[in-house]
Amino acid sequence: MYDNTPQAVFKKILKRKNPWLRECIKEEFNPENYKPDPELMHRIKNLSKRPKFNSKDDNVFLDLQTKKAALKVSSSVVALLSYTTGDQELNQCSGVIVENDANNAHIVLTSANLLRRPREKGLLDDTLADSLKVIVYLYDGGSYVGEVCAYDFHFNIAWIRFQSDISLPTAILRQVDDYINVNPAQDNSFPLHPHSSHFNLVPGLPIVAVGRYFAKPFDLMAAPGQFILDRCDLDCKELFMGSCKTTSCGEGGALVNLSGEVIGITFYYDYGFTTPFMPINIARKSWEHYKRYGGLRRPSLGVVATNLYTADVSLIEKVIQKVPSICNGVLVEKVIQGSCADSAGLQLEDVIVECGGKTVLSFLEFLEMVWDKKVGDVLQLSIVRASQYDPIHVNMVVDEVAVEYFYHWPRK
Repeated sequence: MYDNTPQAVFKKILKRKNPWLRECIKEEFNPENYKPDPELMHRIKNLSKRPKFNSKDDNVFLDLQTKKAALKVSSSVVALLSYTTGDQELNQCSGVIVENDANNAHIVLTSANLLRRPREKGLLDDTLADSLKVIVYLYDGGSYVGEVCAYDFHFNIAWIRFQSDISLPTAILRQVDDYINVNPAQDNSFPLHPHSSHFNLVPGLPIVAVGRYFAKPFDLMAAPGQFILDRCDLDCKELFMGSCKTTSCGEGGALVNLSGEVIGITFYYDYGFTTPFMPINIARKSWEHYKRYGGLRRPSLGVVATNLYTADVSLIEKVIQKVPSICNGVLVEKVIQGSCADSAGLQLEDVIVECGGKTVLSFLEFLEMVWDKKVGDVLQLSIVRASQYDPIHVNMVVDEVAVEYFYHWPRK
């Protein structure tokens, strides 16, 4: 007799691994139903070497919010395959359509790992692969030949152009605001950050990594997680971290908020337990520079920096004592020898609190202030230094990142 008491139903629910299944249907094994299928065997081989997101336990049974966020951007998420000499498969990535025009030409933002010349081991070459060919796969299985429009080996991002038969949806991009107040005495000073149009990224905020698998049936992949303050082992200070558990096939895919807005581009590395991502702010600025100048620009002041809230608490205390009204700032982690920052006398653990007469509230905001200038322009910075009582004012000449200081990116 079927027991439908609340207690019995609850016990059955606890036994289910998939919360969406109502009952577990047992099917008897029949050898006739399991004849080898060449296409299926090819798919199984791909999955064993380059698995989908749902090979991770956390991505098997997605909650409703994650599904809706992924579906909002899904029609703009593509898979990409690259080939080198002799049509030898080079790499596979995900990507997101960020732009189109009246002639149905579309621009896909993805990882530059798709294009790099292969090496036997170690770091990737900062050169395009020989006889490079790129194929773009859409959500419905349609495929198009892609053309490399622009690439940046420093930030490891690339833009691929393809021409389609119809106009395809573009993703909604939402720039990130990484402002976090570090001063408890100023908790109520900024109930809203001035950049209200930006998406405020705070620790614990739900995010979703979205990609598309590169083989039939070109499945949509989603990995839920949270924005976390964690160390990134990759050689790029502009990367942020999420707890999403992805696979290599998702590299270059979209990182979205629960509204389905793209806030970053994801990367993958074998020895990581989290997902690094590039805030969309940087990709957007790079693309604007490319369209404006016909090439990519990487404005720099010759410092490696990050948000003040990442500093040691003793340093933060000293900064607050000198500037009681401070909420955040930009911490100098390294001064590049021979750079304009070196010439101006900047030091390790200096805190940048003003740039061009404007208060600096976050690392990304500071980057945008610098990137809005041309190489050769002069910016005045206000610096707080723990060893000096008064703020220091210095004039900095905007330079460009030299090739020898490009970030080094490992193989996937």
